[in-house]
Amino acid sequence: MEITEITRQKSYFEVHTECAVYEIDGALLSRYDLHEGTDAEEALLDELHAQSRFGRALARANYLLDAREYSYAMLYRKLMQTYRDAPLVKRVLKKLMETGSINDRRYAEHLAEYLIERKRYGIYRARQEMAAKGLEKSLIEDALEGYDETALENLPEVLEKKYGRYLTDPDDRRAQEKVIAGMARLGYHYRDVKNAIADWFADMED
Repeated sequence: MEITEITRQKSYFEVHTECAVYEIDGALLSRYDLHEGTDAEEALLDELHAQSRFGRALARANYLLDAREYSYAMLYRKLMQTYRDAPLVKRVLKKLMETGSINDRRYAEHLAEYLIERKRYGIYRARQEMAAKGLEKSLIEDALEGYDETALENLPEVLEKKYGRYLTDPDDRRAQEKVIAGMARLGYHYRDVKNAIADWFADMED
């Protein structure tokens, strides 16, 4: 199969034959001495094409991971936006799992800590946020285990910071319902918020 044309792209070369176009890295072209007019086996071009795409996808994944941590599902979606090749992306993610570069259990533990201790979300909101990252339910529950008390301890501070200005009259039920709805969106349980509001007004009276 004769190579009819080689055109340079940003990070690879397009190798044209009468039947197909291959994406091959410059280093591989040099190693196999491929240039315009060369006769090359189709199987070789297929293999070099696959090697090149895998290498670039892996490099892209590592670049993303240098900036932040990803779950398997998040990184899969991110790489698919660029490569639109599910088998390729799954090969890359398998490699990253083998090296420990991605680990959903570790990611779930870090995310749970961030959501509860830094964002100060309630357990229900944290669970929703973690599910949106593509984490399995069992990993979410394991990661959140033990944070119920922390979330409950955070509740009064979050209540004061975000909604204290609405809690000025213990007889203003409309304002209290608004606060309860807002705290529910942050993931706090209705009963716990009502108790915190009761404590708030008790402290005011004191």
